[in-house]
Amino acid sequence: MLFPFLSFDIDTSDVLFFVLIGGMILYGVLKKKKPSTIETLEVSKISESPNGLCKIKGRILAIDKIGSPITETKCIGYSYSQLSYRYGGIRRAKGRKKWRTYRTESKSTDFYIEDSTGKIKVNARGISIQINVNRTEKKLSRTLLDVENLLLEDGTEYILTGTVIKNKDGSLEIIKNEKDKELVIMDKALYEFVYEDIPFMKKKASFFILFLVICVLCFIIYKSISN
Repeated sequence: MLFPFLSFDIDTSDVLFFVLIGGMILYGVLKKKKPSTIETLEVSKISESPNGLCKIKGRILAIDKIGSPITETKCIGYSYSQLSYRYGGIRRAKGRKKWRTYRTESKSTDFYIEDSTGKIKVNARGISIQINVNRTEKKLSRTLLDVENLLLEDGTEYILTGTVIKNKDGSLEIIKNEKDKELVIMDKALYEFVYEDIPFMKKKASFFILFLVICVLCFIIYKSISN
């Protein structure tokens, strides 16, 4: 016997049970979530950007500036979050303590985004700022933390998704369209982590779990036949 220390009797119902469990695990792991609009759009050059929803990669230029909530830094815009160090869920006994966001807001003035082909104005009304650059933290207590991330004209490369429209004077502008409901700016590093690195790691984990399930099923079938 190949594995005498694992000697046991397995009938057909055992095999079917493990096949069912393995199938459920694979379905849960390999099931693909519907990709977001930000993920599916291809990056467009500004000079070739079509009317409608598009994604542009470039650097930002200030038109005006506002003060940030923590450091009062003059910036194009900011993402401000308040975090608390607490348990997840309703019952304190569940989960573990970690920093959890309970309030966040984005605020920005209008600005330009430019690439090698030109620049285009961004109407920042309703923008969602999802960045991890120019970060400042202010600890209010052992369990409360304020965080700000700033949009600055400092050469950082951003990826912006929004709707391109043509104004009456013929100029182009990116806005948050009520139909598409997308006006999001992310720094390049965070974008790649969320939409490229994490999916790749999940894919590798899926193949590893698939390999383990196949090995277990093969062993169960072998034991069933040998007995």
